[in-house]
Amino acid sequence: MGLEANCELRVNGQVFQVKALLESRELILRGPLKKTMPIHEISDPGVINDQLLFEHTGEPYVLALPAGQASKWLKKLTSPPPSLAAKLGIDAAHRAYVLGTTTDAAVAEALRGAVTEDPHQAAVAIAIATQPDDLSDALVHLLGVLPAAPIWIIFPKGAKSTLPESAVRSHIHALGLVDTKSCAVSDVLTATRFHRRN
Repeated sequence: MGLEANCELRVNGQVFQVKALLESRELILRGPLKKTMPIHEISDPGVINDQLLFEHTGEPYVLALPAGQASKWLKKLTSPPPSLAAKLGIDAAHRAYVLGTTTDAAVAEALRGAVTEDPHQAAVAIAIATQPDDLSDALVHLLGVLPAAPIWIIFPKGAKSTLPESAVRSHIHALGLVDTKSCAVSDVLTATRFHRRN
């Protein structure tokens, strides 16, 4: 989850009132000064009082954040983003029962050593779907063999997706499931987690 704040930004001797959003891979500024800075391009971050100081492409920036927030922003800025496996909640001890295939390198890396073919040993279910029929077939099977486990749906993202997010959510909600978390997977895939309603 990202951090956000309405704050004062100082750069190049100018002062702007901006909305700043710190995501896992980028710092986004909105308002009179609009800018997106990939985290890997930000250098020398530090904190003085409630100010977050850093450089981007050699230019110094100062964000005057709300009281007590600067240290949180510094920690998020300097912590490596969680792996996809960590986001999905899978590892060698918490395996996934997976339906569907993909050639996506990020998914392959996340699943390495964390997959089981026995649904009774699975902590979560993962359906990799690119078409509505893929999703329907996977859900029928998963809800039968893993009725209580959370289900991650990994599907193509973007306006031209063959399985738009709205279609995924509509299909899932019609089955009485609720979405509880989303995460980025790669440049072309995204994921949303669902549970049965309590």
